[in-house]
This record gives sequence, structure tokens and C-alpha cells, in this order.
Amino acid sequence: MAKQSERHPSCQFRTDKSWLVLQYNSNGKIMIPHELEKYMIDPPENIDSTILDRIHGSMIGMALGDALGAYVEFRSHQYLLKNPVTDLQAGGTWGLNKGEFTDDTSMALCLANSLVARCNYVPYDQMVRYKWWYRKGYMSSIGYCFDMGSATKQALTKFESRQKAFAEKHDIPLNQLDYLSDPTLLNKFDVYCSEEGVAGNGALMRLAPVPLFFYRYPVKAIEFSGHSGRITHGDQKAYDACRYYGALIVAALRGEKKRQLLDNNFYSKHERWFDNKPLHPDILAIAKGSYKKDGYDEGIRGNGYIVNALEAALWAFWSDKEDFEKGVLAAVNLGDDTDTTAAIYGQLAGAYYGYKNLPKHWVEQVYAKTFISSLSKWIAYEGPKWSSEEPTTSAIPSVIVESSFDDGNQSSVEQTTSSSAQSSVEQTTSSSAQSQVRRNRKDEPNWSTEKLNAESDSSLKFKQLDNINVDCRPRRSFLLDLDFSMKINSPRRSVSSHTLISPRDDPTSSSEQLYNHETYKSCQDVCRWIQSFGKEYTKKLAEYGIQSSAHRQFIMNRIEQLKKECPVHFAVKKK
Repeated sequence: MAKQSERHPSCQFRTDKSWLVLQYNSNGKIMIPHELEKYMIDPPENIDSTILDRIHGSMIGMALGDALGAYVEFRSHQYLLKNPVTDLQAGGTWGLNKGEFTDDTSMALCLANSLVARCNYVPYDQMVRYKWWYRKGYMSSIGYCFDMGSATKQALTKFESRQKAFAEKHDIPLNQLDYLSDPTLLNKFDVYCSEEGVAGNGALMRLAPVPLFFYRYPVKAIEFSGHSGRITHGDQKAYDACRYYGALIVAALRGEKKRQLLDNNFYSKHERWFDNKPLHPDILAIAKGSYKKDGYDEGIRGNGYIVNALEAALWAFWSDKEDFEKGVLAAVNLGDDTDTTAAIYGQLAGAYYGYKNLPKHWVEQVYAKTFISSLSKWIAYEGPKWSSEEPTTSAIPSVIVESSFDDGNQSSVEQTTSSSAQSSVEQTTSSSAQSQVRRNRKDEPNWSTEKLNAESDSSLKFKQLDNINVDCRPRRSFLLDLDFSMKINSPRRSVSSHTLISPRDDPTSSSEQLYNHETYKSCQDVCRWIQSFGKEYTKKLAEYGIQSSAHRQFIMNRIEQLKKECPVHFAVKKK
């Protein structure tokens, strides 16, 4: 990287906190969070101890939930009824050391680092840091990106493409563009890189730093919370889920009681915080208490659809009997996307209960806990210094939601970048952009939720299947045996190709379907997903948030196509 004096005039951003930017060891490997701890210093002034306890609690609570859930990610609820998670463990799905976290916490640390480094809400910088995580392993617990959703990858790939075009247009060296500092150019860069209809829980899993940083200004905190998710997840439900959950975290920081946070009228009582903008009906139903029921048996699901994830996290908080440990384990043991459900729970529960009330026997085992502690102090220090008069960058639009929604198949969103310029959900920021209403159609064949992953390996097999998007996420190679008693020689497995035996929703099934989990971009995920369905395709698709019968039929047609094109991956092994 060029020295400060040698950089392009528009790329002069720097920070005196060296641990917030890319740092490398002498062997060329990126420094991961625990290696940066020795370079960190605490803020120079005293910080409100009550606020710090809540901020620290939220950040550590999130990491705890992530680490607890990572061990059994993808496991079904039926399996976890027989083999419940009760403690932090090493190994499991990702072969992590005890206390290490996944994408949820890594992306949240990227977001927090951006807020502290820029002392402002700069979504361009947030995307840069997510790109660093994706390409270089920045803020990863193990030095490289893993457990990444395909919606996030798609957004970051689009962001990189836009960076390249932007650099050429403005004659800026591409290798300096990550440090873009010119306010005019920052406003010209379109950071909204999501495809239409992306409503995965990845927008929510990393949210906490935004409401923690801006809690003194609830209207801004909630607005920024929504936009922090929408840069990678463009669906209205994702935007409103982040607004609502951000408001809950703000309220917790400001000392509201649990009964107030869980009040069925929370939204109406805080409507001014939401700038009088309505919530999507699906999110409003949750705000009105749809989660207040008897857990899994009554429909609570911890899967990748953001509506279900939000409801599951709030169910765990509502039912935890004032006990973080009880609540976070309940979130994990719902099954499926265990790490993210528990991480979302941990953000709010940690903010409400505070760091001092988190289980000490777990807190001591959290990876990079000193890094997270120091970062929490900087959030508590820099956040209150921010002024609502400070200009934000990257053309943050206002979002005007039509007050009438249909039955859930469609929603309308109108965005305005100024009083005289409007843009579509795809976020065209030109001053001449025409007002346009976009409809989010659940029956779009390319509908996807965040919890999809894609390998960075470019040598992919079955390339004709690369563009299939499914409401679940493929993963890196890993080995699960039937009773999940993974045996590994070291706490962290190397990533290599193995045969995956898919977990079953029906433990009485007489057969087990296998597939080879290598570097396929979506085929292996679809196979795993299908195998968990048994014969109840339609019901399961509906549970994953796909309400449109046309969309379900589209997916089922693709299932049959996959079975024909990849017969080896659908082989049946008799017990």
C-alpha cells in the first residue's frame, strides 16, 4: 500500500488505531484478532460504566452465542432433543477450537471497527472491511473466511466490480480505493449491492455495533440499523427486522425493563424512534408478540429466513427466565442455523443483562475476548461523541414504505436520496434517477436468503448449476458421522474433501442419503437441503419462508433436475 503522502488525494483516510486496519505477521499471514490485542490501547477518558457493561455484554453475548451454536450448525431439532448442547465444545461442524466464532461475529467486528475508525456511519468503509474478511480473513477467528452466505458473497463480488469501474472512471489506483475519503466521491459510490428479495438472517447477525454506537440518537440508530443490513440484503423484511431489533438494543442500553422491551405495543410506543415509518407486516406481527408461544412445537424455527430468525431469538429472550445461559442454549437447541440464532439472541440479551451477568465460565473461553473488550470500550467512547449534525456518506436514502401491504407475496418500497431525487431498491444514486416502485416477489426463481455459502475456489464442478439460489447455504468440506461423534486429531480440522452424511429430520428413516461435499457452489447445498425434507417438500419450503406456490413448484422442478444431473450425489445407503 502506498504511503499516506503518496496516495491519491481522494484516498487519504487513515486512523491512529493501527489494529483497526489490515496488519500482517512477518510470515505474510494476516494478524487475527487475538494477535492484535497487544497493539490495542484503551480510550483516554473514563466511560460510563453502566453503558460500557451493556455494550460489552452485547458484543460478548453475540460471540458466545455464535461459538456455542457453531459446534452443531445444521443439526436438526430432533437430533438436539436427544443430544442437546449444554456447554462450549471444540470440533463439531467447523472443527473450531472451543470459543472460536464464525461469520456472524467476524462481520460484526468488521462493522464495529468501521464505526470506531471512521467515527461515523460510512457504509462504503463497512463494505471494504467485509471484503477484507472475504478475501483476506480480516477479523476471522482462524485466519480465513468461512461459513459465508452466498448473498453476502454476491453482494461483495458486486461491490468489487463497482470499485473497479469507479477507480477507472475517476482515475484512482484500485489498490488505494479502499481508503477513499473524499465525501463527494463517497456519496457517488453506490454501496447497495444486494439482489432483489434477499431476506436472510445475515443482515441481523452482525447488527449490534450500529445501535450500540448510536444509541444516544434513537432515530438515527434505527435508520442506520436498517441500512446496515440493506447493503447486502435488499428485501424490505430484512431492512425492517434490523430496524426493529436495533430499536430493542437501543432501548436496552437506555435502561428499559424487559417487560417494556417485550411489550406487544413496543413499536407504537416508540413510533417516533422509527421516524413514523411502518414496519413490514411480518415484522410487525413479531413486534406484537408472535414469538410468545411454546417454542419449536408451536412453530418457532431457527433457520436462515430473517423473519423466523428474529422470532426465534425473541422467543429465547422472552422464555429465558432472566438467565442468559438458559436463553442462549434454548436458541442453539432449536437446531438448523444454530450459531446465528444464538448470536442474534446474544446481542439483545447481552445488552439487557450486561457483561457482568454473563456466564463467567464461558466468557473466559471466548476467543479474542480482550480484543472484543477493548473494542467495546471504543464503541462506548466514540459513539457518544458523534453528533447527529455530522454528514453521513454513500448516499443513504430515506425509505418510504407504503402503509398497505398485500398478503405477504409482494411489498412495495420507494426510496428517495433527496427531496428531488428518487431511486429504486437497487439504489441508483444519480440525481436524475426517476422514482420507481420495485416489487419483491417471493416467486422469483432467484429468491434467496443470506445463509448460503459459496466456495472461493474457482475450479468448480457442475458449473451449469452455479446460479441456483436456495434458501439454505452450502459449506466448506467437513465430516459428520451418524451420531455426530466427530473424532479429530487436533482441535482445528484442516479443510479437505470428505463424504457428508446428511442429518435427518426423521430419525426412524430406514435409509441415509449421501453426497460428496467438495467445492460445488450450490449443488451440494441443495442435496443436503433436500435430504432433510423427506417427502414433505411443500411443507418444508413454506417453513423456510417460501409462501408462493409458484416458487415452491420452481424449486421442486429444480430438485428433480438435480437428481437426474447428479445421481451419484443422491445415492441411497441402506443401514
